[in-house]
Amino acid sequence: MALERLEFEYTGVPEEKRDGWDYLHVGHVMSGDLEILVERLPAQANVSRIRITTSAVGFGSVWQMVIDEFMATRKVCGCEIWINDDGATPAVVKLRLSQLAREMSVK
Repeated sequence: MALERLEFEYTGVPEEKRDGWDYLHVGHVMSGDLEILVERLPAQANVSRIRITTSAVGFGSVWQMVIDEFMATRKVCGCEIWINDDGATPAVVKLRLSQLAREMSVK
């Protein structure tokens, strides 16, 4: 099975509060779903990196649209995000990203 790897990078204002987490995990890669893993970067970091590994090859523009929308509406900065996908629909991706934001306490 072929896999596609995509990487996106966003800059912003570093978070003021750290909410007591350094690592988070949302979802599971099973039966067409996806998981998201997050590691917080040092407090002064003003960048977020998103690395996607997906079995749905050729959908980079769709991923870009979904991730751009998430990053525009959530104040996520200073973390590394890994998304492992096994063919989830954009609606499931948005659901998992919303769950992630809630876990991160990002408004």
